[in-house]
Amino acid sequence: MNIIDLSHPMENGMPTYPGDEPASFELLNSHEKDGYQVMKIKAITHSGTHLDAPAHLIADGATIDKMPVLKFYGKGVVLDCSAVEQNSEIGLKYFIQNEKHIANADFVLVYTGWDKYWGNNKYYADYPVISTNSAIYLLKFNLKGIGLDTPSVDSVTATNYPNHNLFLRKGLILIENLTNLQELINKTFDFATFPCNIKNGDGCPVRAVGILSEGG
Repeated sequence: MNIIDLSHPMENGMPTYPGDEPASFELLNSHEKDGYQVMKIKAITHSGTHLDAPAHLIADGATIDKMPVLKFYGKGVVLDCSAVEQNSEIGLKYFIQNEKHIANADFVLVYTGWDKYWGNNKYYADYPVISTNSAIYLLKFNLKGIGLDTPSVDSVTATNYPNHNLFLRKGLILIENLTNLQELINKTFDFATFPCNIKNGDGCPVRAVGILSEGG
């Protein structure tokens, strides 16, 4: 079995979405002083590689603790959208030409290569976004979720979050800030993105992984 890590490390100074409180990791107990180590984590539920539950934007949407565990696991497909330029939309053609693969998947993971800017000021500016027409098209499939290697399914300047609303209102989960998706292009794999079981949770950092089938 081969497992590909699709998550960025969480650490002090990690990139934070504009306007959000930065995550912090404080050492409370150390081996040298106490004989054991304990850290204090302070982070919003949408820090680093994370998932959005419907409750993130939908008032009566499902929270993490109300979602079945199988919602966070299933067959994945990576769509290579790396040819899309910065500050551009990922158009319908990328999805229509992969219709058969999408129809057999639970999760559509969009590879743009934007994760190369993680830790750079450029990361939260001008990243490619799924066009609204593409988002509407994806709703015709019986998907569990959409994942991307960018900060969001909507532009950082969006005020009404159209793609978030479209997906979350239909009960899909969104996985943002993924990395290493290029390792799974044209591969057969399962995708896992389990969150902590947070009561009334609207989102949570995840250790997302791609689990390659025997022979890839």
